[in-house]
Amino acid sequence: MSARMPLFQRIAYGAAVIRASFMGQSLPPIDDYWWQPRGSDSSAGMAVSPETAMRLSVVYSCVRVRSETLAACPLEIFQRFSDGREERATDHPLYQVLHNSPNQWQTSFEFIELMQTHLDLRGNAFARILPGPRGAIDQLIPIHPDLVNVYRLPNGRLKYQVRSRFTAEIDWFTQDEMFHLRGQSQDGLVGLSPIALQRETIGNALGMQDYFGRFLRNDAQPRGYLTGPGTLFRDDAARAEYKNSWQKSQTGENRHTTAVLDRGMEYKTIAMSNKDAQFLEAIKASREEICGMYLVPPHKVAILERSTNNNIEHQGIEFVTGCMQLIANRWERRIAVDMIDPLTEVVGDGQGEYFAKFLLDGLLRGAFKDRMDGYAIAKINGFLNTNGVCRFENWNPVSHEDGGDDYWRPLNMLVNGQEPPEPAPGQIGTEDTPATPGKPDTENDLDNPPDDNPDDEGADDPKARALHARLKVFALDAAGRMVRRETAALRKLNTRFAEDPAAFLSSAEYFYQEHAHTVSRALNISPTAAMQYAAVNLRSLALQSSGERAAVLDWIEDTAPEQLATMALGKKRRQRRELSQ
Repeated sequence: MSARMPLFQRIAYGAAVIRASFMGQSLPPIDDYWWQPRGSDSSAGMAVSPETAMRLSVVYSCVRVRSETLAACPLEIFQRFSDGREERATDHPLYQVLHNSPNQWQTSFEFIELMQTHLDLRGNAFARILPGPRGAIDQLIPIHPDLVNVYRLPNGRLKYQVRSRFTAEIDWFTQDEMFHLRGQSQDGLVGLSPIALQRETIGNALGMQDYFGRFLRNDAQPRGYLTGPGTLFRDDAARAEYKNSWQKSQTGENRHTTAVLDRGMEYKTIAMSNKDAQFLEAIKASREEICGMYLVPPHKVAILERSTNNNIEHQGIEFVTGCMQLIANRWERRIAVDMIDPLTEVVGDGQGEYFAKFLLDGLLRGAFKDRMDGYAIAKINGFLNTNGVCRFENWNPVSHEDGGDDYWRPLNMLVNGQEPPEPAPGQIGTEDTPATPGKPDTENDLDNPPDDNPDDEGADDPKARALHARLKVFALDAAGRMVRRETAALRKLNTRFAEDPAAFLSSAEYFYQEHAHTVSRALNISPTAAMQYAAVNLRSLALQSSGERAAVLDWIEDTAPEQLATMALGKKRRQRRELSQ
């Protein structure tokens, strides 16, 4: 439905053209200046509108930071199932529209950036919903908010009046045909323009910017006056002519040229510094005030006076949780109401609900070391595997055969009330290995290893004993290297977490998870026995003070090589026995 522009609007437009032509303006009558909204004047005498506000670097920076940050976060469609799982719904009709290309000429980044810019400057953002080959919602066509009026119908629904940007026509659209993002509102129909609400703050900043520009144009020199003896000029016209001549010779391109004064004239300046007027401080205050208006931390717009290496990371996190999360929620819920819910009957399968979500996790990425420490804790406690870390970091996945999909389980933790399991054959504490490092049990003395037992097959063979002795030298050398690596790493952790036993224990658990695999591969010990060895040493170190942990590490370094060598040789002996049978 369309209608011609009302007569009074055509008269107003014609008046603007006539005004431009009669006022002798440098702008032609058809220039956009005469057709765009004039805005409202602030007490500082500056016309304030979204266009003039963007002349302020801090307003431009705040709007850009908010819109570009949101556009950089992927907008995904998810499906939530009854068991709590959430999966990307790439086959949903809206996925391609919101995630890739909302229309024929914009990417999703450009569309979101534009809509958020409209929202930040005018309090509203509109996009017409068009059906097409991709379904009932094939394209989202952005509409400038200045061209839209919103009305409420008697039945409570909304209708939208849209003026054409290029013709005199007016179109009407129903609520189902419009995607409408509104900011803070007082009537629920349209959002309030932040620029209009903060007219005085922005007007003052524009006034100071205008003053500062004029100040620099005059070479940052205060105003002055010319004086001389007696009456130098015949009349006012001669005085004005001399003033203009002086102004022309000493400003603009003629600054710093030599001035010529005749008839005893003298130039005197009016001393007034910007420091006395607190001008620079006022500019800084206005910039911070505008940052507060948009909930943007000052360091995001290059105001770094109060930012340090200690607090800037926390300010970045606060920016995500206190600003971007609010913006994302506004988008997500409006997308659900205007676009996802109307399609529910078409795409619904009864298995779960669909919802849109901005992925803001990338904005919360900490330093590399902090991320790695967090991943280590998650892996140790068994709720994240190696490939989960790879997905977060955009690394190539690790194959299933190499343990990329395996979840670890802490060795020294049990469910409350559960009895500890019996050690499996081959584990420390069984007949094949001693119970504690360096401390033999009654059934298996480390001073009498299995191969030295006269009851063992080949014990009386001198060649077998000589071979065993040579093998033990190599085994002790390899085991010693493993133990020295182990104790060196744990001593570093002990120094680092001398006052934090919990942090030491967590880091030691992570180390032993990897070290057990290394020991198993290097000494050809079964993974189960190697992990049990690590568990015993970890229990020996747990809940000890820093000084006591140092003593335990000395004891491990002295006794563990003999134990690991015995475990390695014992396995080889059993393998030889099995082959002989």
